[in-house]
Amino acid sequence: MRSVELVRIEAGLHDWAAITCGCSWGPNRYSAEHIPRDLIRLLEGDPEDLGTDWMENHARIQSNLMDPAVATTSLALAALAGRPPVGVRQDLLYTLGVLSGGEQQDVAEACLDVARQGVWLYYEELAAFETAGASAEAYELLSQMDEQAERLAAYHRVYRDRLPEDLR
Repeated sequence: MRSVELVRIEAGLHDWAAITCGCSWGPNRYSAEHIPRDLIRLLEGDPEDLGTDWMENHARIQSNLMDPAVATTSLALAALAGRPPVGVRQDLLYTLGVLSGGEQQDVAEACLDVARQGVWLYYEELAAFETAGASAEAYELLSQMDEQAERLAAYHRVYRDRLPEDLR
């Protein structure tokens, strides 16, 4: 699967051992090395089971972004670029959105900067409309990018009838 290969390459660009994982609150500090391994394991297994557990309580705890958030955003974008099944894309788009919109503004902005690199993937998802959920996640992510306001409005005029009621 292309997503796995892309995630492996992207994971190698980050020093996961030096990043403290959000799952290690308290006196025991654990590295975030397991985050890319967990994502790869899920993608190699039944990717429809991806969900968000691989990053919840690791890169994000509730709405608080943790140390691995930016590197995890790059993993999610790499996995999305491999064009996995639509249910997996929806989970990855959700992941990109919540990491780009977390509580810590500076970290959220850094995550959004990473997410911006995939802008045409999000428009393609919106236009393809394989599921309302994936299209809605793509739309929500694009709406976080102020520089996309004019383009997103043009896409909205064309595709608004496909979007869920709250986004029309």
